[in-house]
Amino acid sequence: MPVNEKLMDLGSWKLTLVEETPRTVLDQLAYFGHVAFIPGRLDPAQYGDQLLTMARYVGVLTGRDVDHIRKTVDGQSMALWLGDADGKGDVIEAPGVSINATFPNAIRQVLGAGTAVVEGTLYSVPGTYKGRHVWQSKRKAISYICDTMGAEWRVTGDGRLDAGLAEDLYDEVPDTVIVRRRPNRHTDGDDLTLHGLRGDMGVAQDVDDWTDRLVLLAEGQGDAVVTGVATNAVNPYKDLRGQPVKRTRIMSESQTTPTNAQGRAEYQLSRFVNPRAAMRMTTDDYDVIGAFAAVGDWAWVYDPDTGLVDTGNEIVFRGERINPVRLRMVGASWPIRKGMTVAYRDKNGTWLDLTSYVDWEGGETTVDVGDLLKSLSEAGVEPVGPRPVPDSTIPGTVIWDLPFESGVYIGPTGETRAKMLVKWELPLNEDGSTILDGDHYEIAYGVSPATDWATAYAPWGTLQAMINDLSPGVEYDVRIRAVDSSNNQGAWSTVETALANPDTIPPSTPAPPTVAGNRLSIQITHTLGKASGGTFNLEADLDHLEVHSGDTNSYTPDDTTLKGKVPCGAGMILAEIPAVGTVPCEEVTTRYVRVIAVDAAGNRSAPSATATVTALLVDDAHISDLTVTKVTAGTISANWLIGASIRTASSGQRVELNATGLHGYNSGGTELVSLLNTGSFTLRSASSGARVDLSSTSGVQIYNSGGTRTVHLDTDGSFELLSATSGARIQLDGTGFRTYNSSSQATVDISASTGAVTLVGQLATGFSGKRMIFNPSGATLPEIRFTPTSGSQFGRIVATVDTNADYIGMTMESSVWTSQQATVQCWPNSIRLWHYPNVSGFANGMVAQSDGVQVHYNPGSGARTITLNSSGVDISTGGGSFTVNGSTKTFVIDHPLDRDRWLVHATTESPHNGVEYWGTVVLDDLGVADVALPDYFEVLTAHDGRAVLLTGLHDSLYAPTATYPEQGRFEVHGVPGQRVSWLVKAIRKDVPPLLVEPRRDEVTVRGDGPYRYYTIKEPARG
Repeated sequence: MPVNEKLMDLGSWKLTLVEETPRTVLDQLAYFGHVAFIPGRLDPAQYGDQLLTMARYVGVLTGRDVDHIRKTVDGQSMALWLGDADGKGDVIEAPGVSINATFPNAIRQVLGAGTAVVEGTLYSVPGTYKGRHVWQSKRKAISYICDTMGAEWRVTGDGRLDAGLAEDLYDEVPDTVIVRRRPNRHTDGDDLTLHGLRGDMGVAQDVDDWTDRLVLLAEGQGDAVVTGVATNAVNPYKDLRGQPVKRTRIMSESQTTPTNAQGRAEYQLSRFVNPRAAMRMTTDDYDVIGAFAAVGDWAWVYDPDTGLVDTGNEIVFRGERINPVRLRMVGASWPIRKGMTVAYRDKNGTWLDLTSYVDWEGGETTVDVGDLLKSLSEAGVEPVGPRPVPDSTIPGTVIWDLPFESGVYIGPTGETRAKMLVKWELPLNEDGSTILDGDHYEIAYGVSPATDWATAYAPWGTLQAMINDLSPGVEYDVRIRAVDSSNNQGAWSTVETALANPDTIPPSTPAPPTVAGNRLSIQITHTLGKASGGTFNLEADLDHLEVHSGDTNSYTPDDTTLKGKVPCGAGMILAEIPAVGTVPCEEVTTRYVRVIAVDAAGNRSAPSATATVTALLVDDAHISDLTVTKVTAGTISANWLIGASIRTASSGQRVELNATGLHGYNSGGTELVSLLNTGSFTLRSASSGARVDLSSTSGVQIYNSGGTRTVHLDTDGSFELLSATSGARIQLDGTGFRTYNSSSQATVDISASTGAVTLVGQLATGFSGKRMIFNPSGATLPEIRFTPTSGSQFGRIVATVDTNADYIGMTMESSVWTSQQATVQCWPNSIRLWHYPNVSGFANGMVAQSDGVQVHYNPGSGARTITLNSSGVDISTGGGSFTVNGSTKTFVIDHPLDRDRWLVHATTESPHNGVEYWGTVVLDDLGVADVALPDYFEVLTAHDGRAVLLTGLHDSLYAPTATYPEQGRFEVHGVPGQRVSWLVKAIRKDVPPLLVEPRRDEVTVRGDGPYRYYTIKEPARG
């Protein structure tokens, strides 16, 4: 498949590799690497990233198809890094708004930073751009800007974005002539300034996309959709009735702003006002570095047979004057031919030369010239119907209509609150267009300088709002912003600071007070109710009551009648606590008292009705003889000095308050309670017997019925706790913790000073399951038991004594499992290790003691033992024994025929470390038998020194013979049917050979008895 290039599009490429391409090469071709196609043969390692600018084409690898026969990789152009055909890629997520931006700045804002494609050359384009882009690929946004402003873009091989007018990016003056192939005409080849291409040309024309009127649906929803309309001024076509043909095209671009709607409509119409003409030219003269510098250049195209003639253009080519049409190269498809360099660049910038693995292509090059493809450009095109992007305009900043108005009112709790009426002007969108989809206003306010903001909302269509529940006389900061139906939020307005109206509402007229007086003062009591009725219903911002006194019922309160103030407030109203106060008023005649309610802002109510009062209270001047019996009720509001005492009785059970403190006595006159003015005290529940005694000197003491102290918490920090005074009990004090049995013997003793612990009885680490038990109940010897998680079995460690009790032995036993058990017994003179295959049967094990070591194996009959002692080694096999002593090795067994005798055999010796194998064979009909030795024979033994000994078990006179053992086998030859016994001897090669007669100064002899061996001495150093 060739390389397909397209103007301002993704294009595609596919590279086929030969079947012999190594796996190591294929494994390096990773996704999103780059493949460069360079004219001529170059060394990628030498040129490196220079190849990106030297290449005819650079593509991004996105596909692999590799099996045992076919090996291909493919991908798309460098434009993929701006976004693929599905819109995937580097997507714009944060809204970007361009207002009156130049073309380069609009492209820069969309391109951003930190992307694979960076800014290249951005040319100036006439006009400015207004638009907003979000949730679309950068390729789509860049194409939209270029389409709107009549510009184009391209991505170079080294990942740079160039954008501007077509004549800025491409060669505007054609240097190539394309003519139809004609017999006997030499129109191909180079002229002085032109390059001629001869080939087959196909021309297509149609009016499928011709349009006379275009309606573009821009930003908005429903009735708020912004439209742009453009009409074709030239309509040469008629319908069946002779009327101008109507071809209205509707296009939807929901991201187009109202400012750009008309311009986009005119641009889109310009694409469809003429019949579409396109030409595809096939030539095998075209190559990747030939006539065209790049897709996007212009060319002269001449073909009179198809009408490709323009008399306005005249050139001389190869001596002939022609009138060609000037058309652009909008696409090309060319094969990857031998002679090129193909190289791969991985993610780390390392280049791999693929040239020697390419399966080169043949075929012709196809060039598309003329109009762009019939399908619409994807920028700004979407189905007509529901708006995919409801609105991209942002409401502008709201402007306040100053000044604000403020007032006060009584809130639901009776407090005075302030309110503020704020007004504003109707805003526009940020781009200056009318807001057609406004939803509401968001108003934020807070105490100046505001850090915590409260929020209020106003519906769209209103230009004012009332903010309630403000604190009177407090400055507030207020700001506002507009929000449209797509939840696009405008910027906050400037913050305005306004003063909430101070409190000007006076309290309600209070009810008259209740009064009492003497010749020096007046006491009032007020239930904080209104004159209209009720109690505790005055306003919650009440601060105090002014008390006025006059000598007539009709006086008007003023500063001369003010006698004092009584504090009160919302808390007393809510708790329904009357206001009580005394004000000085030195009169003896009848007084007329009024009260005025004053709130926290200083607003004064109308005066209450009058209440009369005369001197009913007594004072020192009117008291001649006052006894306690005359004080029957009331409240003592002054200090009393006691010179004697206050007592509930003169003797017996009583409470007495005197100058020393408070005292309490029982019926016997014994003092049980004393709270002295020195700070000391005594509290006793009784004078004797069971009692609690609390004092500042001895602390807390508790006594039982016998008068014995059981609890003592002293003021110095010492203490004593007893559950009983004798018998079984628990005792805790500063010396430690102790428990006693019924015989008053200490069973647990934990010393506080030393930490020593004495414990009598069983100690367990748990109630059940896996645990340790020390001194278990019922054990007669010191013992520690270990129990498993489940089951009744246990292991244990037991300390035992001998019959004279003069030393200790230790026994450790495992639990029984499947009738098996193991024990270890340690004594000063021996240690025994036993394993019982059956707990009720014989044991196997070992005994070590002062006179030797013995190993036992007892299967139940014919016990086997090994005894090692100073006399040597004795091995009993159950039916006999093997004894080693002196310098010979023997075995001793029961005599098989005479039970009164032993049978003793001795071993033979050899100067070799050898092995022996024997057996019996019967020769076949040919007198041959094949004998196979063990598999390891060849590995274990040396080849030399092998011997085969044969004994014929037959009455034949011919002795059998044998071949030399080779490859682990040998043959026996003799008389057919003969039975032969064989013995093979060989020398081991896995150990060094014996030194049969070593010199004494060469070796060191070690070991005892028959188990003596030698080691070779190391040579002397130096």
